[in-house]
Amino acid sequence: MQVTLPRIVGIVCGLMFAVVFVQSVLPEGAPPVPPPTPPAGSCIGEPITVDYAFSGWLKPHACALQCEDDLPRYILYTDGKATQCQTPPGCNDEGEDRGILCEPSMKSA
Repeated sequence: MQVTLPRIVGIVCGLMFAVVFVQSVLPEGAPPVPPPTPPAGSCIGEPITVDYAFSGWLKPHACALQCEDDLPRYILYTDGKATQCQTPPGCNDEGEDRGILCEPSMKSA
């Protein structure tokens, strides 16, 4: 078997194609790791009392009230659980969306 220039070029091009193909098939980097759930802290602000129990993120946008006055608030559910609204000027139901509970203050519980 004689090594010729066309054979070397063919082998190099074949290896380059194989590397590009493998890189295009494999996912980019390691899969993302979700951040750890922070420990429950005290709720900040005034409560927004709702007439339903905590059940995840499928409920109405209760923190929308916070958009109007820029005061920090949290959602207080009928089962005594509470979730923090996003820090103003944001007004998303951040704690509810992420399933992170906070401890309501004694005056609102």
